[in-house]
Amino acid sequence: MAMEGQEEPRISDVDQAETVTMPPATGEGPDPVDLFADEEAERAFGSGAAHKAPSSGHRGRTILALLLLAVLILVGCWFGVRAFFRDRVAPGVTLGGQVMMGRTRDQVRQIVDRQVRDSQVELKGEGTSARAGLKDLGVSVDSDATVTKIMNAKGSAGLSRLNPFHGEAVPLVAERDQLAMDRYLTERFIPRQDRSVPSTIVFDQGAHAFRPQEGRGGKAPELGRVQDAVSSLIDKPGRRLAVGVVYKDVTMPISLDTANQVASQANQRLAKDLVIKGADDDLMTVPAATVATWVKPVTDLDKGTMELGFDRQAIKQYLDQELARQLNRDMVTAVNVKNTKGDVVAETTKGVDGVRVTDVSATADLVVKALEEGDTNPVQASAEITPHKEQTRVARYDVPDGDIWIQVNLSDQTATAYHGTTQVKTFPICSGKPDNGKWSDTGTFFINVRYAVQTMRGQGYVTPNVKWVSYYNGSEGFHTASWNSAGIAKGDPAQYGSHGCINMYEQDAKWIFDNAPIGTMVKVEGQVPSGPAR
Repeated sequence: MAMEGQEEPRISDVDQAETVTMPPATGEGPDPVDLFADEEAERAFGSGAAHKAPSSGHRGRTILALLLLAVLILVGCWFGVRAFFRDRVAPGVTLGGQVMMGRTRDQVRQIVDRQVRDSQVELKGEGTSARAGLKDLGVSVDSDATVTKIMNAKGSAGLSRLNPFHGEAVPLVAERDQLAMDRYLTERFIPRQDRSVPSTIVFDQGAHAFRPQEGRGGKAPELGRVQDAVSSLIDKPGRRLAVGVVYKDVTMPISLDTANQVASQANQRLAKDLVIKGADDDLMTVPAATVATWVKPVTDLDKGTMELGFDRQAIKQYLDQELARQLNRDMVTAVNVKNTKGDVVAETTKGVDGVRVTDVSATADLVVKALEEGDTNPVQASAEITPHKEQTRVARYDVPDGDIWIQVNLSDQTATAYHGTTQVKTFPICSGKPDNGKWSDTGTFFINVRYAVQTMRGQGYVTPNVKWVSYYNGSEGFHTASWNSAGIAKGDPAQYGSHGCINMYEQDAKWIFDNAPIGTMVKVEGQVPSGPAR
């Protein structure tokens, strides 16, 4: 606002004002003052006020740190993405046009099953129509193999696998049965009396063999268009296609001679059981009746040919159920007994390697190959072997007053207890009868089962209330034999021998029971005398 008595200046007046040129400053005047370099100014404005402009070296280090941080972030993102997609579908993978990126195996399986169900062919014939799924048209989809193919799509290389601009459309993994397709179309669109029927083979349950079944000439469906539709759905499932069915008059599509040859080949495969080998001598036998269900001839109706084939999917399903059940084996740790010198005295538990079936699909391929080629040698299953471990127990059998063990001398019909090398007690016995497999086995054994009272059962006998039983070798052990006092007194197994056990007086069998715990070593030596030992 202009003061009273003065005229307020206008823009035009400013433009007409006189311009005054200031002379340049000379060095004669006072130097400019940097307030922020002054200690007093620092105290007045605070410590952050006084500073110097950053140098070019400081700026370079800052830029380098930022670049390094950006690189670390990118590397971290890269490894994070790789970790995320390790068990998921890679970017750019599709099934039937559906994006599969980032899906887990279970999610992929659900999508595969749904797209197989949704894959249909609308068939139209003369006054008849039908809607057929892939299975109706002789297509067997291997869902497990399809899921695996999707999960492994684009390989395992890092950058190319994760490149979203490189796509891969995965088809279904499937097998086709032309004969099944022909049968379906014939039954749906051609009257029974007009149908052509190819000769084929059937399994006779009573004879346990295949036999040829003669066909006949007549009307047959043209398969070409339907096969093209099926091929399209396998490549890109999940759609519904429409196809017109065309018929033709044909002679017998497959001759009886051809079917007879295939039946003969199939019966050759049934002549010997299929054997699958695991680890060591473990064998799994597949009955011929089961193999018969796998026979699936491969036909070409246009060429009039039939060849022996096998249903791989059925084979794999059977092996999925039976292979591990019959060939898997748990690892058993070997337990050795050593004396104080480190010498192995005995093996109380035999070591067994563990076996786990690993690749059923690979074994199924080998089975198919063996059946196709008529190879009767055992098929080697894919398996992982876990070597058994060893555990050692040191027993003081070779020193005075050491661990207890028992020596059974068949020659003089005695049992002697030792503590190491110190003899403790000797008992009269009567061992197993030396005939008909009833003799007492020789060797080194260990007491493993004990009963204060037991009813003993064996071939031709049942003896209740047997006291102080200490088994060391299967059904052989020490026990009271009150019914065999004469045999024990005389030491005469030829006349009074047992079924393999060591017969003893009650007080002696009880001493063994009280003083020889499970794990006590028993050495059976010598030869059974032909008459009384005493």
